[in-house]
Amino acid sequence: MTIHFSFYFLETKLWLQGLECHFTWKLDYSRSKLESLRETLIDIISSEGVQCSWTGHLNNLLAYLHHALGSTEDALHCLKKAEEAIRLNSPDNVELSLVVHYGNLAWVHYHQGELTESQTYVEKVGRLLQDNRSTCPGVVWGERAWTLNKFHVSKRKEAVYCFRMALKGDPENKVLRCGYAIAFSKSFERKDITPKLRSEMLEHLRIARELDPEHLTITVMYLQRLADSGQVEEARKLAEEVIEKPLDSFGGFGLILSFFREYVSHDSSIDLARRTMERHPDSRQLKKYLAQCYKWKIFSPEEKRNPMRHILIENAVNLYEEVVTLYPKSLAVKLDLSAMYKESGRVDRADKIFEDLLLDREGMEPQDLQTLYNRYAQHLHYAKQDASRSIDIHKKAVEIMLPTGQRDNSYRALLSIVHKGGDRAEEIVDFLDGLDGEGAVRQF
Repeated sequence: MTIHFSFYFLETKLWLQGLECHFTWKLDYSRSKLESLRETLIDIISSEGVQCSWTGHLNNLLAYLHHALGSTEDALHCLKKAEEAIRLNSPDNVELSLVVHYGNLAWVHYHQGELTESQTYVEKVGRLLQDNRSTCPGVVWGERAWTLNKFHVSKRKEAVYCFRMALKGDPENKVLRCGYAIAFSKSFERKDITPKLRSEMLEHLRIARELDPEHLTITVMYLQRLADSGQVEEARKLAEEVIEKPLDSFGGFGLILSFFREYVSHDSSIDLARRTMERHPDSRQLKKYLAQCYKWKIFSPEEKRNPMRHILIENAVNLYEEVVTLYPKSLAVKLDLSAMYKESGRVDRADKIFEDLLLDREGMEPQDLQTLYNRYAQHLHYAKQDASRSIDIHKKAVEIMLPTGQRDNSYRALLSIVHKGGDRAEEIVDFLDGLDGEGAVRQF
């Protein structure tokens, strides 16, 4: 590489770093998280009937994920589809709406070593922004907000801020209003939602629903907040109205299944999932939803007393075996199948799933590894009655210092053994005290 080319390469990168696009929005998560999100977006895009204002954003984000995971060809294919969707959905403001898209293209060509093409897109962005009052137009704030909200739960509060910035320039935009309502409602953990905050969320969702009454996610989130605020009957009535019409796009479908499970019955969620799958028999997403509905019912207290429970378990096993082939990299789906095997009495098959996952744990994201250890420890305790080995694995889960429900579960399991005074109680106390460094456990 010549000195002149090296300087040109570095100069181009400096320009690229100033662009507003996915490559500069700090979306650098672990490979497993990126793969999981890629699968989710593929499901959304492949849903029949999905052609919405966000289709261009979906493809832009999917292109970034493909590139981050090493598939430039797929990235360029998605970028082409993104431009087609943006031109179709934003005819009045198409050029500014392509600012993020051109930024992505500039970065992809840069990584390919195609500096002339990269510089061409950098200059395109420069010309588009030249006559704009702001270096970050509202449409750019909007796409950044949508991307952050979709990308990861840790980005939700930043997404809310970006939606607010986008709405400053276009306060009546229904797409932005809906996006803001969703991001705001998802930016707080359930335990942190006060009555005042719940009322504010409900109001944002009500306004968004008036602007876009066909938006399923908005409608379902609205009825969930209604139920949470005590208006259960009104929420149920609205839910029944929603499912009277065939659902051809599955955004928000998981939410409405959860609503029926929680506020109506397990059978109603199963029935809805089955009816929808009959219209879309090739949808892997719907197969996964139905499998989850089976799982929820199998583990419900009332179903455990049902003498015919084994039939539902067998249906769940068969469906989960298919879903695993459709989502071969999904840890959650594999763990669900192992649980179904355990419930069906095929403990050896559940063992095999855990053995394979443990062999493949190299490079696994810490939170996924923590989840695996926690679930395996439970499996050893309940399915294998191997208390000692279960303790060893619970310790591995607790050693991963991430504040998650899985770590809390393993921590409590170890504390329970201490309280019961088991053979390894003293060892566990030393282990837990060593983690917190203050001897807190020994004070019990």
